Amino acid sequence: MKTLINALLIFAIIFSSNVLYAQNSWTLEDCINHALQNNIQLKRNDLQVELAQKDLKQSAFEMGPNLSGFFNHSFLDGTTFNQYSLRFESLQNQSGSLGIVSEITLFDGFSGFNNRSRLKYQLESRKQDAEILKNNITLNVVAGFLQVLMDTEQHKLAKEQFEVSQQQLNKADTERELGTISQSDYLNIKSQNINQQAQLTSAANRLKYSTIELAHLLELDKPEDFDIELTPITLSESHEILAFDDLYQEIAQGRPEIRKAEYEMKSAQKSLSMAYGQLSPRITLGYQLGSGYDQTAWFITPDSLLIEYPNYTYRDQVQDYIQHRVYFRVSIPIFQRLSNLTSISKSKIQVLDAKYAVEEAEKQVYREVQTAFADAKASLDNYLAFKESAKSFKELYDQTLRRFELGTASALDVGLAQNDLIKAEGELLHAKYTYVLRVKILDFYRGLPITL
Repeated sequence: MKTLINALLIFAIIFSSNVLYAQNSWTLEDCINHALQNNIQLKRNDLQVELAQKDLKQSAFEMGPNLSGFFNHSFLDGTTFNQYSLRFESLQNQSGSLGIVSEITLFDGFSGFNNRSRLKYQLESRKQDAEILKNNITLNVVAGFLQVLMDTEQHKLAKEQFEVSQQQLNKADTERELGTISQSDYLNIKSQNINQQAQLTSAANRLKYSTIELAHLLELDKPEDFDIELTPITLSESHEILAFDDLYQEIAQGRPEIRKAEYEMKSAQKSLSMAYGQLSPRITLGYQLGSGYDQTAWFITPDSLLIEYPNYTYRDQVQDYIQHRVYFRVSIPIFQRLSNLTSISKSKIQVLDAKYAVEEAEKQVYREVQTAFADAKASLDNYLAFKESAKSFKELYDQTLRRFELGTASALDVGLAQNDLIKAEGELLHAKYTYVLRVKILDFYRGLPITL
């Protein structure tokens, strides 16, 4: 019985948590944070950043000394020179050597330092890739969120218009029974009601589709349980947009596309320095501790006693033949089949290409800012124009409806005025959210937090 009660409690907790999750409404900030935490492309880019960090860390160790051990054992069957008897002998023999060796490069044309700097710039470039992805994800989520809000308002507007149309149809049904309305007017009102119902269905479908699209942007497993917080958007009467020159200077300073191109150029310059370094001598300092053994080894004791293998064991030989060797090596490249010169030429081309990439990134940012600025200005003009248009069509519709009630206008006139109003209100909604989106894009480019 106790087990059953525990199971029911666990089920209740899980069920209640699922219900709460389904009922929670997502704000714009929630959507952005969730998208940035769960986007697969961003996770993959984070892995690339980790790989670049590993390469940079390894480059520091590459400039230090190495240490390795060695051991070899060989079997000989044939004629060879015996270094102990100083003559050629035909024999079967086993011998070997063992030890440790360490080397450090004292000078390599600064290739190690330049490589570390190159990898550091590569790491910064990967980080800028992450910033570019975050910017794109954020803007996509903002656009999707605003689309859902616009479709929600359009659905609400279509519902209100359908309710008004339904009231008119109910009134027309009563007037038809009383014989105070013509058959043609009744049919016009009924057709307007059917049309409004179709508009309502279409608006509901658009809202459902845009909500699912936003849920997909957030990488949600169950988009059908997703719901956003209906944030009312009110626009102030003053609509100010910064001058283009000021706006560009403010935006260009923080664009990751430009920073990425600059880091790539610095990385290419370090690659060129590394290519020049291949022409310089390489100076290496090494140390080796080793020993060996041989079945033909022997020695004579102070008492003139000859000691040979196996009495002269491998262990004794290894102890007797220990050697310490310090060596200094200079390697000078004289002719490498022109590979170093080719590497320098290719690196110069890559530096030039990286400089062009910086220039291209700056021009691309300039075009984006210019386009965003023009879109914001145009969307503001459209919004103000459609605002006046919707106001005029609303007044016209109210007047036509009053005339219809007084009998001086037909149902067809009411339908035409209503269709014009619906179209104007739809255009106003679209212009409103387009303007909000364009302004939010400019604010985001300027580094301002996106809020509604």
